[in-house]
Amino acid sequence: MWKQLVTFLLIGYLCMGRSFAYWGIPPWHLFIGEGALFLFLFFGPFVGGERFLWLALRQPVLRRFKKAFVVFLVFGIFEVIRGAISGNPLMFALRDLSMHYYPLYFFMGMWVALHDDRYLPNFFRLVAWVNGIYGILFILLLSRVSWSFSGFSDNTLPVQIFGQPSYSALILLGLLVFEKDLRRIWPLLALNSFVLLGMLIRAEWLAFGMGLLVWAWASRNFKRVAWGGALVLSLIFLMYITNFSFQAPETRGGTISATDMIGRVLAPINADAASDYTSDTHMYEGNVVWRTIFWLQIWDNVHETKMRTLLGFGYGYPINELVPNLEEEATRTPHNVFFYVLAYTGWMGVAIFAAFQWELLRLFREVRQETGEPFGMVFFVAMIAFALFTPFFETPQGAIPFYLLAGGICASLFYAPAELPVAVRPLVPANQEGS
Repeated sequence: MWKQLVTFLLIGYLCMGRSFAYWGIPPWHLFIGEGALFLFLFFGPFVGGERFLWLALRQPVLRRFKKAFVVFLVFGIFEVIRGAISGNPLMFALRDLSMHYYPLYFFMGMWVALHDDRYLPNFFRLVAWVNGIYGILFILLLSRVSWSFSGFSDNTLPVQIFGQPSYSALILLGLLVFEKDLRRIWPLLALNSFVLLGMLIRAEWLAFGMGLLVWAWASRNFKRVAWGGALVLSLIFLMYITNFSFQAPETRGGTISATDMIGRVLAPINADAASDYTSDTHMYEGNVVWRTIFWLQIWDNVHETKMRTLLGFGYGYPINELVPNLEEEATRTPHNVFFYVLAYTGWMGVAIFAAFQWELLRLFREVRQETGEPFGMVFFVAMIAFALFTPFFETPQGAIPFYLLAGGICASLFYAPAELPVAVRPLVPANQEGS
């Protein structure tokens, strides 16, 4: 049951993003991610008569991670109380608390991978098929279907029935790391590379590049890293020499062409140079400008008082009102995890969040040292790069798959004695094997 549920969640979030996150009963604020977590917390698996979550939290290898998580969760609750006392809407403050309990999905992902040491390689091959096929359909057709969910308040941006795929970079990295013979999966690589380019998400391109660099450093497998980069570049070159051009998805704007992609990348750096490649320079530049203005306003307003510098505005505060032309917008995130955390929780929140993520990175490093598997390091850096330019840790479509996969990666730090039935195998630190 849990393996099927986790797989369903991961495929939904990775392939459909925000639209999948809103599956549920919107008027009651009941959504699929929270429903799955409720099931895991209150009806989750037992090991030897004890609930798995509490057993996992007691493991020595997770001691530092547990302490960092508890501090992170308690601080989030504190910011909810502080925000409510300050007069911020309580429902909005509780909504913002989700960032602090999303790490609980880590243990759901760990449970699944503990019972199947081939779960991640098999999953990435499965999700690559789904994302490749769905992504092509989204680019060509589904993005132009205007159906949206009903039952949301006026303060919520419209939620399309067919959400955009935003994790092709992660899926490609998973294939490159886990697959031994890339020639056998060339259709998956080609499909997902086209989706990566066709969705025109610059943050994804950056995440893919950062992931490749970390993989080159961690694995020393420069030949395969070169293949990964060459695959994407060859598609761009093919589009260039064939003068391929197609209308981009409705959610992205512009056109899918080699020259337009170059202009999209150049626009934030040099608008004049970008105009030589695309006629949509102002749109591409504007997407960066509004974020930059938002970030500057957060920085200036947070540092106006010592208390705000230390603790931010508190959860529930409408930070969109810091920017005059965003006062009527429903956005609650500056599309950057650093400025999001700084705005709501100040520098203390930034330090606590960074310490928690550092503990997660430490676990990934331990996985690499003990198993030689570098995917955790590649995954972490790529997703952090992604989170600096898009809503991620503060949203279910970013945080939930992140922690589910993180738990799956860290499962290899444990082992279970083979002579016991799977249902009652105890969780044992890997460094105590044979003791």
